[in-house]
Amino acid sequence: MKKQEIWDFWAKFYDRLWLQRVSLQPTRALVCEKILALRHLPAFSDTSDKGAKEVSQLKILDMGCGTGQLYGDLIQQLGKERFYYLGVDSSGAMLEQALQKFPQADFFQSDVMGVMPDQEFFDLIVCSHSFPYFPDGKAALERMAMMLKPGGQLLLSQACTNNRYDAIILKLTEFTTSKAIYRSSQEMTELAAPLFRKLQSFRISEKFLVPSLLLFQWVK
Repeated sequence: MKKQEIWDFWAKFYDRLWLQRVSLQPTRALVCEKILALRHLPAFSDTSDKGAKEVSQLKILDMGCGTGQLYGDLIQQLGKERFYYLGVDSSGAMLEQALQKFPQADFFQSDVMGVMPDQEFFDLIVCSHSFPYFPDGKAALERMAMMLKPGGQLLLSQACTNNRYDAIILKLTEFTTSKAIYRSSQEMTELAAPLFRKLQSFRISEKFLVPSLLLFQWVK
């Protein structure tokens, strides 16, 4: 099957896949933790008054949003009035599932290099386990950096090929998904270095049979 057909096929089953438990749910939990902390950073604060105060609404782009699960988690933890959310995905079937669950949210069908709705720059871009499927990683990072405000952050999570075990597990993964490029954490850092001024990474899961899952937190 072609790339688009593969993700359209998985759409109806996506929320129930075993990967939710071992990879996707732990990733979203860590992403939400980082977003909750971001509300109090000076880069996301209104300093027009005396002293910094918490920003009233974060503008968040979810690149490769799938069925919109992150939006549901953010509503629970932030409240829907505390952020503006735009979910973008290339799979129309994934977005159909997202809209069924969250008809009030903004979703848009495109890929990272495609046409986007006219929006102001974002405070935060989340890209969860989608980056390995982008054909041109360098161009994709440049595009996402361009859409961030100065001081904005990219939270990018993915499986990394840091050792031979990772390489074996991720090679098997390709039998159920489209072709992917699982770069090492060092390669990811080298890609990001020219575009971001602060680079951090966090291990997401240490579970057995799970490859090196990392969350990269990069500040523009």
